[in-house]
Amino acid sequence: MTQRAASRRGLAAVACLALAAGLVGGLASPAGATDGEAVYKGASSQVLKVSGSFGEGSGHYDAGLMKLDVDGSEQLGYCIDFFDRTSTTTPLSEEEWGSVDVANRDTVGRILGAYHPIGTGPEGHVIEGTDAQKAAATQAAIWHFTNGFDLDEGVGDDELATGYAVVYANYLKILAAVEAGALPEIGGNVTLSIEGDTDVEALPGQLVGPFVVKTSVASVELVPGGGGTIHNEDGSAFEGPASDGDVFWITAAEAGTASVSAVASGIETGVRAFTHPHKQDMAFVVATPVEVPASIEVTYSTPPTTASTTTTVPETTTTTVPATTTTAQHATTTTTVPSSPGGSLPVTGAQTLMLVGVALALVAAGVGFAVVSKRSRGEA
Repeated sequence: MTQRAASRRGLAAVACLALAAGLVGGLASPAGATDGEAVYKGASSQVLKVSGSFGEGSGHYDAGLMKLDVDGSEQLGYCIDFFDRTSTTTPLSEEEWGSVDVANRDTVGRILGAYHPIGTGPEGHVIEGTDAQKAAATQAAIWHFTNGFDLDEGVGDDELATGYAVVYANYLKILAAVEAGALPEIGGNVTLSIEGDTDVEALPGQLVGPFVVKTSVASVELVPGGGGTIHNEDGSAFEGPASDGDVFWITAAEAGTASVSAVASGIETGVRAFTHPHKQDMAFVVATPVEVPASIEVTYSTPPTTASTTTTVPETTTTTVPATTTTAQHATTTTTVPSSPGGSLPVTGAQTLMLVGVALALVAAGVGFAVVSKRSRGEA
């Protein structure tokens, strides 16, 4: 391939785009929509000249983020189909990403969703340097999978010497991440829930749980509210943040509604593609920041005040007996004597006194008789 041919391809590459997510705030349509239009508007400041081969000999190409007008909003993106011609006036119609005819479509989507300007890649495959160096490496890696491009390791051209080693090192890291299967799929739905039984009768100071954190993000901060505190099962303080599967308990010192809340923050991504039968196909990733909240509440109640015990005593009938004043001369003793067989009337108190008198008279008579008799015997 001659240098002139390489230059012509370089101009074509500048026009071939795949919009990087993270700069999509002005997009008119969300990922998955198919009613948008895009027009190429030239190179951005994040472009470097690189050296490499599409299989016909090495050439110099502009690689990095390009400008794209998407429904009146300027966005930045990467080329995904080097060999098609482009136009700065011909609009491209939006097409479902799954229907776009591009080599290694899934891999390209993963690169777009993981690297600059979305991020710097997964652990162990992180790219470095300036934005332009990261952008040039990302574009070279995309071309590698869509059009068989191989970036040259080193060049003698002074035009490429500044920062080129960083670009090449980043390019190799991206290829290694793909080889290792380290890049996440496009999508990345953000989920969060806190599972556990809150329908309990809790007393102040009582640990209630367990509650389990379920989330798709790396970690979330648990925030107590309403006087509640967060603990482990043994009562020790729970040290956050919490990850998927972590378990905690809650308690409160006073009556009221204690709560624990959290928010999972992440990026949900989706690829948008723009195509034309006779022009370059273009695609980009839409990144939407998403926050998913979750919370639980536990009601703590003060136990009711202990009521005094009331014992029901069977009703007792009290008979009031009038006080009796005993006076010797007025006290009357009534003695009931059974009737005699003869049917005589009962003996009354008056009759008794009479009998007593008779008895006393008889005793006196007897005593007198005894005295008289004694005297008579003496005289004799």
